[in-house]
Amino acid sequence: MPRCRFLNVYRAGAKLSKTEGQNATRGQQARLRVRRAVSKSLARVGISKPVAQSRNASATGGLPTVLLPWNLGSYEPMNNFHPLFRKWVETQTSVRFVRPPWAKELRQSPRYREDSSNTQYLEHGFGRVFELEKAREFFSIQEFIFSSRLSAAAEFHHTIPFTTAKRPFFFHCESIPPVFMPMGFQGQEFDSELISNILPIYREIFESDHCLGIFSHLKSTIAEFAATFQLDKIRRKLRYLPLAADMYIRKARSDETPIFIFNNSAHQDPNSLVLRGGVFAIQILDIVRRERPGAKLLFVGSHAQRLFSEPWGLGESILKHESVREILYRNRDNIIWISGWLSEHTLDRLLASAHFFLLPSIDLHTSSVLRAMGQGCIPIVSNAYGISELISQRRNGIILNILNSSVSKMTEFGFTNTDHDAFISQFNELRDRLSREIRQHLDIFVEPRSWFQLFQTMNEEFDRRFRRPVDTKFLAKPLQEDRRGVDTSGDLRGFTLDVSRDDFKRVGRQELPRIGNVRVIRYGPNILSFNDGEVADRRVSSLEWSLNSKSKLVHCWSSFSQAAAALANQRADIPHHTRTLLSRHLEADSMNKADITIKEVVETQESWFFTLEASMGELRSQLRRIESSLVETIGQRLSSLERTMDERTQRLLLLETVLRDWSSRLLSLESMAEGRSNDLHDLRNVVQHESAARIQHIDQVNNTLEDVRKTGESMLYSIAILGRGLEDIHEQLFEKRLLLLEASSRLAKGI
Repeated sequence: MPRCRFLNVYRAGAKLSKTEGQNATRGQQARLRVRRAVSKSLARVGISKPVAQSRNASATGGLPTVLLPWNLGSYEPMNNFHPLFRKWVETQTSVRFVRPPWAKELRQSPRYREDSSNTQYLEHGFGRVFELEKAREFFSIQEFIFSSRLSAAAEFHHTIPFTTAKRPFFFHCESIPPVFMPMGFQGQEFDSELISNILPIYREIFESDHCLGIFSHLKSTIAEFAATFQLDKIRRKLRYLPLAADMYIRKARSDETPIFIFNNSAHQDPNSLVLRGGVFAIQILDIVRRERPGAKLLFVGSHAQRLFSEPWGLGESILKHESVREILYRNRDNIIWISGWLSEHTLDRLLASAHFFLLPSIDLHTSSVLRAMGQGCIPIVSNAYGISELISQRRNGIILNILNSSVSKMTEFGFTNTDHDAFISQFNELRDRLSREIRQHLDIFVEPRSWFQLFQTMNEEFDRRFRRPVDTKFLAKPLQEDRRGVDTSGDLRGFTLDVSRDDFKRVGRQELPRIGNVRVIRYGPNILSFNDGEVADRRVSSLEWSLNSKSKLVHCWSSFSQAAAALANQRADIPHHTRTLLSRHLEADSMNKADITIKEVVETQESWFFTLEASMGELRSQLRRIESSLVETIGQRLSSLERTMDERTQRLLLLETVLRDWSSRLLSLESMAEGRSNDLHDLRNVVQHESAARIQHIDQVNNTLEDVRKTGESMLYSIAILGRGLEDIHEQLFEKRLLLLEASSRLAKGI
C-alpha cells in the first residue's frame, strides 16, 4: 500500500485529465470506486470531510498526535527522518505520529494553496531567526509557517528548534553546533558576535513553558547544553534518552581473511569522503595487508572511485597527494568499489559480510556505528566527540586516538566543535598517528582468535548498552502532565499523514550519476536536474515552491530514465553516442515514456492506488472497529494493571519506609561501632605507651639489680678477704695468747 493518499483530489466536482484508450476508462472506473469509498468513510458522525478523507490521527480521536516535520525541505541538512529515531518512534504506543505531506503529495490536494502568508508566526520562536538573511536563504519561511499551522497536539523536532514555541514541543540533539545552523556549522569557526546576538532567541525557545523536554542520547551533550544556555529552567528539562537498537547478526564469520567496509554518508555527499575517513580506510587496509595480504576493503560510495581519479571539493589536495595515490595503486586489487544507490537490505547484507566497519571520522556518526554493530560488524572509529559513550576500547570496538584539541576543541560558549580546516591541514600528521594506533591493535585484525573474542564481547556490550527496554511514554507522560499537550491545535486540518517505517528509509537528498555537466538529484519522491549553482536543490522540491506556485528553476522528473532521455535530446553538451544509447533504452520501454507526460504517468499510478483504496475501504472500517474494541479492552486491562501497580507501589513504599528505618538504625549502630572502635584504638595506644614505659622501667630495674649484684659480689669478696685476714689475726692472737699463758706459767713457776 502507498504511504500517503489524498482521496479528496477526486471528490465530487473534480475532473481527471482526459487520456486516451484504456487510461480514460480506468480513470472513470477509479472515480466511481473512490466516490463510494469516500461516501462510506464520511459516514462517521462529527468528522469534517477533509479530515475524514485524510489519514490524520486527529480524525479518529483517542491518542494525542505528535507532528514530525522531518520530511520538510528545510530538514534536508539534518537528514530528514534520521534512522537514529526509528526505534524510539516505533515503541511509542501512547501517541500517534504524523508528518506533513511531501511537495508531490501536497500538489494532489486542491486545498494546498490556502493562504500561507500569515507573518504572525515569524514573531515567535524560531520565526525570529528569519530576521537574519542567512536563515532566510537556508530555510523556507513558507515551510515554517505551513508546518506551524498543521493540526497536531505537539511537535517533535531534532537538531534545530524549527518551531514557534506556541504549542507543546519536544527537542532532541546529538551535539550543540548544528543547533545554530545556518549561523554556524559544525566544523567551521563560529562568529562570536553573531552567536551572542541570537543566543537569547534560542534561550527563550527552550525556556518556554511549551518546551516539554530536551533529549539527547549523549550525557556529554546534556552537560554542554546546560553550560551553553545557563538557565535552571532549561537544565530541569534536560533528559538523557538511551539509545535503542537491535542486533541481527550474532554468529561470527568462519573465514579468517579480514574484510573491511567503508560507507560514505547516506546522501553520498562527495565532501564527506575525506571527513568520514575514506583515505584512512585505505591506509588501514594497506597496513593490515602486510600481515594478511588477502584482506579486502568494500568501499561503498556513489562517487568514491571517481573522486579518487578526478579529485574535487573538500579534501581535493589530499586526494591528489602522491602518497595517497601510491597506497591507492598498491591496494587497487584488494578494494572492491560499490557504486550506485543501495537499498537498506543490500547495505545491511554488505555490513553482515564484513568483519570490521571503518569510520575514523572527525565527527560522530551514531547511526552508522549502531547499524554496523547490529549487523555483527566491529566498528573501528576515531576518538571523535561522544564516541566514548558508544564504544569501549577493545570491548565493542576499537577507538583510534588520532584527534587532538586543535581539531576538536571547546568554544567560548561552552560546547565542543570540530575544525575541518585544521583536520585537512594536519592530515599527514593524523595519518602518522593512525599508523601507530593501528599497529597497537594489529592483533585484532590479523589473529582470528583475538577478533572472535572481541566479537563476543561486542555482543555482550550491545545487549547491555542498546537493548534495554525503551520508555514507551517519554513523550506521552509530559503531554499528560501538561494538559495543553492533549488538545489538538493548528488551523490546517486534513493535511497530515501517518508516519511509517518507509519514511525512515527515504533519503532526503541523494546524488545520482551526472548527465553531461548536469547534476541529477533524487529528493524524496522526485528526480531533479539542474546546473551547478542554479538554485539550492532541496528548496526546489520543498513545500515553499508548491505553496507559492512558483515556476521551477529546474526540471522535475518522475524517474531517472525520463530525465536521462529528455536531457539526451535537449543538451548539446552530451556526446552523440550517449544520446543514442539513452534513446535506444527509451525505445525498449514498452510504454514509450518519451511520448507520455509526467502528469499522465502520475495520473495512471494514482488511478491504481485509488482503485486499491476503494476496494479496501470496507476492510479499513472493520479494522477501525477492531481497533476501537482492542483499545477499549486494552484500556480496561491497563486500568486493572494500573490498580495492581498502585497496590504494589504502596507495598513497595511501605517496604521502602521499613528499609529506611532499618537503614537509619544500621547507620546509628555503625556510628556507635565507629565510636567504640576509636575508643579501643585510643586504649590500645595508651596500653602500648604504658607497656613501652614499663619495659623501660624493668630494663632500668634489671640494670640496677645487676649493679647491686655486682656490688654485692664485690662486697662478699671483700668480706671473704677480711674474714681470712681476721682468721689470720685470730690465729696470731691465739698464738700470742698461748705465748702469754706460757710466759705467765713460767713467771708463776719462777716465783
